[in-house]
Amino acid sequence: MRIATRFSLLIILAFGLWSYPGCGSRDQVVDVGSEVGQTAPAFSLERVDGGRLDLKELRGKTVLVDFWDTWCPPCRRALPHLEELSREHSRDFVVVGVSLGQEGPSKVKAYVEKGGFTFPFVFGDADVFQKFGVQNLPTTFLLDANGVIRNKWVGGYPKGAYEQEIFKLLEN
Repeated sequence: MRIATRFSLLIILAFGLWSYPGCGSRDQVVDVGSEVGQTAPAFSLERVDGGRLDLKELRGKTVLVDFWDTWCPPCRRALPHLEELSREHSRDFVVVGVSLGQEGPSKVKAYVEKGGFTFPFVFGDADVFQKFGVQNLPTTFLLDANGVIRNKWVGGYPKGAYEQEIFKLLEN
C-alpha cells in the first residue's frame, strides 16, 4: 500500500507540474520533452557509486536512459541485457540507470553491486521522472549524440529490440 501511495503522489505531482503554465522568451524556445524527436530534459543526479552524473556531459555519445526500480520484475529482467549492450558497445554508447528508489538508496546500491553492473546508476527524483513523463516502469529512452530522443520503450523488451535501434544510431 505504501509503495502504491508514493507512486500515486508522484503521478499527481507530475501531472500538476506538467499542466502548470510557464513563462519565458519565445526567442529561446528549445523543443525539450519526453517524446521522440524532442531533446531529452537535462538532469544532474547523484550517482549510486558517488559523485554526480550530468546528462549533458554525455553529449557526443548514444545514450540509453533506463528508468527502473528494485521491486520491478520487468526492470530486473532488463538490466542484464542493458549491461551486455553497455559492454558490447562501450566506445560510443552509454547506458544510464535511473532508479525510483522506493525501497531506499541502500537497497538500490546493494542491488547494483550484487548484479555486478558496470554502467552508471543514479538516484532519480520526482523532478526527473516528471520531466521524462515516466508513468510506468521500466521506461527506457534512446538518445542520439545530440541528446535528441530517438526511441522510447515502456515495459521490458528483449535485448534485440534495443540493439536494433542502437545500431541505427551508431552507424550514422
